[in-house]
Amino acid sequence: MKRESENKHVCCRLGGMLVGIGLDRVQEINRLVEPTFVPLMENYLRGVINLRGNLVTVIDLGTVVRGAPAAAGPRARTVVVEIGDEVCGLVVDEVGDVVAVDLERIEPLPSHLPLPQQRWFKGMVQLPGELLLLLDVDAIQKLGAEAAKVGGR
Repeated sequence: MKRESENKHVCCRLGGMLVGIGLDRVQEINRLVEPTFVPLMENYLRGVINLRGNLVTVIDLGTVVRGAPAAAGPRARTVVVEIGDEVCGLVVDEVGDVVAVDLERIEPLPSHLPLPQQRWFKGMVQLPGELLLLLDVDAIQKLGAEAAKVGGR
């Protein structure tokens, strides 16, 4: 299969959802560490962590895409991604395999997925036994800009 016709995605669990994060955006995957609390932060932000001398904002991806926080169990991970000019950590319940997604197999989101959740995904792919929802990492960047407008920052 040609490289131009596929993208690789890291499969992550958020409750019963399987979410794919583009491997080209992932810098690293770490065990979940308790971030430092930051006052007046939005409910989807867990705080900040120090990653080799750099402060990294930690976003609870579960809260963003499904309205329920990601689990803080032993399998929880922080997926460190590039979002615009920033590096952020996305908390997920669990990280699985990397899968190659044939671009021709990407389908539009189902109409029964609520509109507020649809904005976080670029499409979906049928894997054996379940659907992989493809995260739109750039939509997460827009979330921060929207919060800044609402908060008057």
